[in-house]
Amino acid sequence: MKRPGVVLALLIVVVYTFIFYFSFSTGLSWDSKGEFNHLSNVTISGRVVVDMPLELELIPGVYPELDYHEQFENSLKDAITKVLESENLSPEFAHVRPVIVFPGEGLPSRINDSVVVIFVPFHGHENRVYYENCYASILVYMSSNGDVGSYLSVEERYSGDSRKTDDLKYFAADLFRTAKARVDLDESPYSLKVVYWNVLEVRRGKLADRSCWDVLAEEVGKEIDEWAETLKHSDEP
Repeated sequence: MKRPGVVLALLIVVVYTFIFYFSFSTGLSWDSKGEFNHLSNVTISGRVVVDMPLELELIPGVYPELDYHEQFENSLKDAITKVLESENLSPEFAHVRPVIVFPGEGLPSRINDSVVVIFVPFHGHENRVYYENCYASILVYMSSNGDVGSYLSVEERYSGDSRKTDDLKYFAADLFRTAKARVDLDESPYSLKVVYWNVLEVRRGKLADRSCWDVLAEEVGKEIDEWAETLKHSDEP
């Protein structure tokens, strides 16, 4: 009779240890990550325009019960601001992607500042008893010379059909190829990077100290930081 009692006690200890571990642990993983870059030290004005997905801003206002959209947006903004300011750069969150293009109007070609564009085909959040999952499909475009025309022209070709963005590898490769060909014509130094995750996922225990979206956004921020390190702030007005 003692042996079954010992086995039961050990089983209870194992179960509680398992629950304790998953309640406090955080894990990050991804499915099919890729990167294309031409990194070179360049001098810029010091300002970096960051274009966040418009839907991240609109959904919380339409569906306030889906608060994780706003959490994702805020975490991304905080992570991006942190890495850019650490490199003595000034982030400005603004839209370079036009909301509406009227007939006869062309797409913007270039802005005067360096630019970061975030593309998120989908993202989501799942709650479990002892842990939560947050995940997103993400592509980040970074250009030191403010080339937004390349991004907009490629995005136009891939928009409207989710099958074209199921694997972001093709979008990313096409975008990098288009942007590089364009800036190579200028024969000026530039720093260019495109990185993507088909799915970037975080599993966070309910008792872990950092939020799920903060951990995910930090991973995105690391990739932006590698590019931002090549940007040198000019003292000229």
